[in-house]
Amino acid sequence: MCLYHHRSGPFYDKWEALGEEKRKKIISGNLDEYVRFAARSAPFYKKRLADYDRNSRFPLAGVPVLAPARFRALLPPLSRALVTGGETAYNVFQSGGTTGSPKTTLFSNAELEQLTLPNARGFYACGLDPSDRVADLFAVGGLYMTFLHVNRMLQQYGCMNFPFSNHTPSDFVGAVAKLFKINCVAGISSVVLSALRNIDAARPGALKLKKIYYGGEHLYESDKDELRGKFGAGIILAPGYGTVDTWYIGYQCLQCPTGIFHAHDDQCYIEIMDKETGKHCASGETGMLYATPFLRRLTPIVRYGVGDRARWLKDKCACGRTTPLFELQGRGDDILRIGFDSVDYGCVQAAVARAKGPTGAVQMEKKREKGKDRLVVRVEADGAVSRRGELRAAIEREIVRDRPTLSKSIAEHTVLPLRLELLGRGEIPRNPRTGKLSRVIQQVGEGNR
Repeated sequence: MCLYHHRSGPFYDKWEALGEEKRKKIISGNLDEYVRFAARSAPFYKKRLADYDRNSRFPLAGVPVLAPARFRALLPPLSRALVTGGETAYNVFQSGGTTGSPKTTLFSNAELEQLTLPNARGFYACGLDPSDRVADLFAVGGLYMTFLHVNRMLQQYGCMNFPFSNHTPSDFVGAVAKLFKINCVAGISSVVLSALRNIDAARPGALKLKKIYYGGEHLYESDKDELRGKFGAGIILAPGYGTVDTWYIGYQCLQCPTGIFHAHDDQCYIEIMDKETGKHCASGETGMLYATPFLRRLTPIVRYGVGDRARWLKDKCACGRTTPLFELQGRGDDILRIGFDSVDYGCVQAAVARAKGPTGAVQMEKKREKGKDRLVVRVEADGAVSRRGELRAAIEREIVRDRPTLSKSIAEHTVLPLRLELLGRGEIPRNPRTGKLSRVIQQVGEGNR
């Protein structure tokens, strides 16, 4: 059956219109069943879930959070402590921009099929129609996941689907778009921006689009204004927010401003907690987001630290859906999203150390210039000024060599070249109150949420 015709009622499914009490009861039942499954099925959870309290307002409050590094150590090839299935009956995926030992996550074939529901729900809420002709520019290969399940959903939704992926030259995308009158583009934000800018530069005004769907990273308001002006797009939204480690967590609708999402709370138990106190945040309070995805059965995941800051919103959405709203407020850990590479502070710090210069403190910042991301790295260094050029080149070489995804994006001009700034000891600004170094800075500008 066509996924589009599977919709029910005024929204994609009945879950989006249920009253609060009924929703709470179902969520509580889903969480209880999932915790019991994890405790009996995965060796790691046999004692870890002992303090789960189904009758508490926050049933998982006594359960330790699962940090990404710990999660990786429990999966193949290092361990099978989280694996409940057979030796080989799974798909192996990898987060973007990783290096060194593979940072794997495992999905069974059944789990991949189950992603069609949150996928279809999100695209439907954002206005996708079977009459649309969709250019799919999501990332494929290199153990990326999104293209596979988005492509599958588009096939089942009933659209005319063009599975280009992120590797297709923009001139070819433009030529096919003209031939088939493509009216919709979906993909990773930086890939979509780069392809559309190249197409417009070659033939200004030739391509008109009704809908642009993005994911994987922020799409800034200035970029949206550019896309509306050049291509006439009336809809520019993110149909899904989630991580390859967990599941789909949220989705936008036609009424959602940038950064605000409906919760997929039938799919995933979502918590927002204060990083310092560990207490759950009230509406309007910003905290770290944790996810417990009910459908991850091959590798049960309870209280995973997603790494994003968020806050619950008290108001209901104007669209009429009863699924609660939350607002994403950027990364909360030492990672910057540059293009679609996740650049880890520890990785940059290690690269600086390998350059073998007399260096000290390191800071990295995400800048937004001319509609593109740029990674800026500041390093405090001793030594003669005459050797600074040599040291700068060595550090840049080590950082870029360690980040193949970043290097490729720079070469393809989807992000700006790395900028390295060498400063004297103590010249990187510290917090005036605590004296601590701000290791990672997320620039707020060019319409960033």
